[in-house]
Amino acid sequence: METSMRPRRARAIPRGILALVGFGGWCIACSAAFSETLVVNPSKDNTLYESTGAQLSNGQGIYMFVGLTGSGGARRGLVAFDLSAIPSNATITDVSLSLFLSRPRSDLAAETIDLFKVVKDWGEGASNAGNPGGSGAPAQPGDATWLNNFFNTSFWDSAGGDTAAAISASTAVSTNNRPYIWSGSGMVADVQSWVANPASNFGWMLAGNEADQQSAQRFHTGENTSNRPQLTVTYTLSGASQLLNISTRLRVETGDDALIGGFIITGNDSKRVIIRALGPSLAQFGLTDLLANPVLELRAANGSVLLSNNNWKDTQQTEIQNSGVAPSNDLESAIITTLTPGNYTAVVRGDQNMTGIGVVEVYDLDQAVDSRLANISSRGLVKTGNNVMIGGFIVGGGTGSSKVVLRAIGPSLSQQGVPNPLPDPTLELRDGNGALLTSNDDWEDDPAQAAELVTIGVQPQNALESALIATLPPGPSTGIVAGKDGAIGVALVEVYHLQ
Repeated sequence: METSMRPRRARAIPRGILALVGFGGWCIACSAAFSETLVVNPSKDNTLYESTGAQLSNGQGIYMFVGLTGSGGARRGLVAFDLSAIPSNATITDVSLSLFLSRPRSDLAAETIDLFKVVKDWGEGASNAGNPGGSGAPAQPGDATWLNNFFNTSFWDSAGGDTAAAISASTAVSTNNRPYIWSGSGMVADVQSWVANPASNFGWMLAGNEADQQSAQRFHTGENTSNRPQLTVTYTLSGASQLLNISTRLRVETGDDALIGGFIITGNDSKRVIIRALGPSLAQFGLTDLLANPVLELRAANGSVLLSNNNWKDTQQTEIQNSGVAPSNDLESAIITTLTPGNYTAVVRGDQNMTGIGVVEVYDLDQAVDSRLANISSRGLVKTGNNVMIGGFIVGGGTGSSKVVLRAIGPSLSQQGVPNPLPDPTLELRDGNGALLTSNDDWEDDPAQAAELVTIGVQPQNALESALIATLPPGPSTGIVAGKDGAIGVALVEVYHLQ
């Protein structure tokens, strides 16, 4: 019977949006070596309709409208994004907004759409103008309208919405059924101000040609089932680099030989995370014998099941899509949850006892709270070839190098009642390009390094187990655990960040 692993606490703890790294530098959703990237869908969006009575809105509609209609009514779009995952000390380096144009003006003439920073809060109520939606729907409580920022309790200072005078960005649009991008220094300044003062984040207004009739454009909203608005923010963090994640790849077997990833949340606040179990999408890296349908369980420290998922769209589909890191294959698994500080275990198995290569990973979705996501110590059956254990991790979040400890544990697992432990694990450390940086067989082979491991307090319990210490620049690295002379057995891979 399987029990929850309790990874040893490291001296420092990873923090940040996590990425998946593996052998030879393959990577899913990983950021640049010196920066981090947040990709999110809207937290709210709406359309302001200029009309008689000015009590129209489209809070839950699938379209947003910008420009002037054939009857002479102006339309202005509103869109806002949750940026709470970006730490307050981040320096914003790039911002881009993607909007999908599904209906341009009838003559396809190019129209410039300007983006303005909104300076007063506004609402997204239950109104829904349906399809095509250009005429709006009666405003519902909390909706933004031409006159009200929240219908029908408060008003804009100026009819049509309150914005900064300066244009944040502009883009000319003309062709239907394609995305358009807004970016530039003005948007960088807007996001920087919102990160420094989250209470001022009211998003942007889109305004177009309001002089010529039939200039209105139609864009998709966050309520649409396809091509939602998407904001991409790239930023750097001041100070020393840190360990951002570890994600483990292994052949998933049945019974006790499932892929088991234990992780720790430390600090004072609860943390929102997403846990993913991948299999079919690994084919893009040229891998075969993949876990065709992974199943994911999240367990508490006592081994009880907190949540489970088979196919990620079964539950939480919208929330997972809005996280920006939804699995790319419908058969893969994901769970979003908020966890109190403590020890947890993610267990990956195959549906109907399928076997194959899979990946377990955890993403921190809320870096701003007073808690951090600690290392993952992953356990599973180590075989040979592509079926060795591969733990990818990223050092980042700053400009300096980081000192890390990697461990490969095998024989001492028998003390925990784990059957068939790997008798003599070996450990390699490779960079993001797959080049070998250093390796270790038995942790006491290097006396100076062994002494440092003892001083730190992370030395393995068995002389045949492996460990190494390395100082790494920001970027992806990979730890590879195999059995000496082709031996197979259950092993554990761990990564610690040292300060």
